[in-house]
Amino acid sequence: MQQQRVIVQNEFGMHLRVAQQVAEAARRQSAQVTVCKGCVKANGCSIIELLLLEATHGAEIELVACGGDEERALRELAEVFSGGAGI
Repeated sequence: MQQQRVIVQNEFGMHLRVAQQVAEAARRQSAQVTVCKGCVKANGCSIIELLLLEATHGAEIELVACGGDEERALRELAEVFSGGAGI
């Protein structure tokens, strides 16, 4: 299991389009991806669960990858947060 913290930088937080991009990136991975905000956990492949995190601008979230190619999974998801989704 590997984990990485990221900060939501998008002024609108993790809205529908962003959650969709995160879920699509998570589905491409062989590792199981979990996204956590505080004590709340979401399956990285579930748009609904990601939206329920209510990750607003400036929120710190944790990306967790288990199994498969964990490093690659975290790297690709972090790229979504740093550029691809505008976060």
